[in-house]
Amino acid sequence: MSSSRWHSSTTQANSSPQSKNCLNQLGTQAKRADDNKSGLNKPVQRKSCSLRWQARILFCSAITTLATVLYATAATILLRSLENVEIEDTYQNVEGFLDTFAQSQADFSLRVTDWAMWDDTYQFVQDSNREYIEVNITPESIQNVQINAAVFLNSKNHIVYSAEFDLTTNQKIGIPKTLNQYIASHQHLLQHSNVNSSISGVVALPQGPMLIASRPVINSKGEEPIRGTLIFGRYLDTTKIATLAKKSRLNLTLHSLSQTLPPDFQIALASLSPTQRVFIRPLSDRLIAGYILLTDIDNKPVAILRTDKSRTIYQQGVNSLHYLLVLLVLIGFIFTGVTLPLLDRLILLRFERQEREERYRAVVTQAFEGIFLVDAQSKIILEANVALQALLDYSENEILQLTLYDIIVGDREQIDTDLQQILAKDHNVTREYKYQRQDGSLVDVEASAIQIFYNEKDAFCIVVRNITDRKKVEIALRESEQRLSWQASHDSLTGLVNRREFEQCLVNALNSAKNKGINHVLCYLDVDQFKIINDTCGHVAGDHLLRQVSTLFQNRLRKTDILARLGGDEFGIIFYQCSLEQATRITEALRQQLNDFPFVWKEKVFSVSASIGLVAINADTPDLGSVLSAADAACYAAKNKGRNRINVYRQNDREIAQQRGEMQWVSQIPKALEENRFCLFYQEIASLIGENHQQHYEILLRLKDENGQIVPPMAFIPAAERYNLMHLIDRWVISTLFAHLARSQAEENTIYAVNLSGASINDDSFVDFVQAQFAYYQIPPSSICFEITETLAIANLSQAVGFIQKLKNLGCYFALDDFGSGMSSFAYLKSLPVDYLKIDGSLVKDIVQDAIAYSMVEAISRIATVMELQTIAEFVENEAIQEKLRKLPVDYAQGYGIAKPKPLIDSRGQG
Repeated sequence: MSSSRWHSSTTQANSSPQSKNCLNQLGTQAKRADDNKSGLNKPVQRKSCSLRWQARILFCSAITTLATVLYATAATILLRSLENVEIEDTYQNVEGFLDTFAQSQADFSLRVTDWAMWDDTYQFVQDSNREYIEVNITPESIQNVQINAAVFLNSKNHIVYSAEFDLTTNQKIGIPKTLNQYIASHQHLLQHSNVNSSISGVVALPQGPMLIASRPVINSKGEEPIRGTLIFGRYLDTTKIATLAKKSRLNLTLHSLSQTLPPDFQIALASLSPTQRVFIRPLSDRLIAGYILLTDIDNKPVAILRTDKSRTIYQQGVNSLHYLLVLLVLIGFIFTGVTLPLLDRLILLRFERQEREERYRAVVTQAFEGIFLVDAQSKIILEANVALQALLDYSENEILQLTLYDIIVGDREQIDTDLQQILAKDHNVTREYKYQRQDGSLVDVEASAIQIFYNEKDAFCIVVRNITDRKKVEIALRESEQRLSWQASHDSLTGLVNRREFEQCLVNALNSAKNKGINHVLCYLDVDQFKIINDTCGHVAGDHLLRQVSTLFQNRLRKTDILARLGGDEFGIIFYQCSLEQATRITEALRQQLNDFPFVWKEKVFSVSASIGLVAINADTPDLGSVLSAADAACYAAKNKGRNRINVYRQNDREIAQQRGEMQWVSQIPKALEENRFCLFYQEIASLIGENHQQHYEILLRLKDENGQIVPPMAFIPAAERYNLMHLIDRWVISTLFAHLARSQAEENTIYAVNLSGASINDDSFVDFVQAQFAYYQIPPSSICFEITETLAIANLSQAVGFIQKLKNLGCYFALDDFGSGMSSFAYLKSLPVDYLKIDGSLVKDIVQDAIAYSMVEAISRIATVMELQTIAEFVENEAIQEKLRKLPVDYAQGYGIAKPKPLIDSRGQG
């Protein structure tokens, strides 16, 4: 019994309805059977002689008693039933109010969400610009949102702006100190673990209860990082209660617990608790009330709300009882002269009583649940049905020799305590036990017990149901929950901690470094050869390699260190309470061990190495994002230096700083595209040989930063190429250029050169995109010349040839940019169907002084003439270079000596 979980029949969460019905019937029938036994021994002859006199006396007594009992019973049952109906109706009203209040709270939280996911709010918590307050925190907006308080906090939980609003006068007043103190003392309002986090509820203030909602401040896309917290508050004053009353169509009265409560509220408060938040009681014969305990965010009581309604149904019941009383009197007079039928009725009642007893015995005998009676004093089993005998594998004689202690597994004192609880409560109690069978095996049962009077002494009537199968299911569910919990924090392939759990551990390490001054080290590790093995041998081989690498690392690390697989071939390690020098020695050992490890797959041997980045965690480390970014940058720097090495993050490391700078462009480039901050320039390409009526321009790309300053392309193009963003930029350039040409109605005989990246060349859908843009803007393809570099073309010759041919089939021209910078320019040139050769500027700029550069440009010009290609010289800075180019000859020139880049305008000078 001590190992069982007990629960009262008032809750009856898991008890069987059949067990309860059988138990109730058993208790009732047992009491009735006890009453019958006293009349079974009366002589029949005595009854026959005195039957007439007894009938008359009994009739008068019975009719009076019956009328009285009937009226009392009817009054009790009817009024109690009607009262229960009113209570249930009132409870439904309370539930309706709770639903209305929950909806109101959800609407309020949604309004906070709208503000918190607003890009203006996102910017405001960072730069605290007053324009945001003047434009957005207006009387109209406050009346629209219906808030009494607003608090904006930045990512350091510092208040950027706070104010309280009087909705009656539309005036801003100072934020209550009590609200600021509450926010400061409840940091969980400011700790949002993800962008979807939301905290709302009621708080108790001296001014009255207030509904507040807290949301993380994020951008309109719902993306991290979280820049702060937005908290709105709304007083639950009489106006708000009146609004809720109107919505729920109820009479509502609210009293804060900080005020002196009316007497009926004090009575309700004594019966309410955070676990029992609703209390219903009649106030009078004409009024019934329901009380709701409102709790704050910490589940502490703050106010009591009452909803009341008139007892119309109850009053109708009272009137009905008056009619019933009159009816009973009339029936009594009618039956006064009836005596003989009364005798027949008494005889029939006796037989019916015997029949009910027999039926009771049949129910007990044939019941599927085990039923038995136990003496309350000795605990000896008095009776047991067949189902219990089968459950415990005892015969009838054997089971009647046992006591309750013999079959229940548990401490004897605990069993006695449980039985005393049944006696004290005076109603059936349901518990779970383990019963012991005759062979010693155990069976899980659910037992419902009630006290009855049996053979003139107290006894327990117990109904038992076998719940062994249910317990097995519960155990299986618990095991499943444990598995799911493990899977949520671990990588399924390697069994290591996953990224989510690793980041939580890292947060704990950051906190210990800031609060306790303990130093740690974060290690970011990337397996260098994983992609080669994965691509050549398949994913099964790659997975096997990751498992072996995980085991290799685990065997080398300390017990206090945390090893995690962060995704793909990336691993993370937290060296707890470790200096940077010690961590470097450990990771060097890991690197060397991995370098010496031969990975064998199907008779193929692969060497494996790792690029490792280390970053120290100390009290100066800002936050999770910065330390992860630093470790990632250090790891990439190790890769860039040749892989298979360790790179320690230093704040003054220029290479890592450049790497982190490129990583920052990953978020800035998509944002610039979204905000249309890229802009196009053009540079003239002039003809050097004779008159040429065709105008030629190259389209150049620039970027405006958030301050409106022009950013040169080499600041962001390398990052865009490295992080696969160039295809987005290429498409923006084409769409923007075509839209401009369509608006400006560009003149004929004008060619615009557009540079393409390697990402667009390898994009199978890019040609379809270009064709769709030509069709949409009605731009002639002959006005566009696409450029790719010689290096890109040679890197994937077959792909480049097919790509160029598809665009030329549309009617476009093609130029090979930076020609002469590659190692095999002439060898591959005959395979590329281009129209122009753009001679690399590194050769052109020196042709006046350098005879070798002049000869190389001359060779390119001759080859182009033979292949009927036109040439364009880059970096033409002065007239001397132009003169040399005319003598070779070169067809076109481009550079600052010809024209500087200008913002894109049409030939008529219109934007």
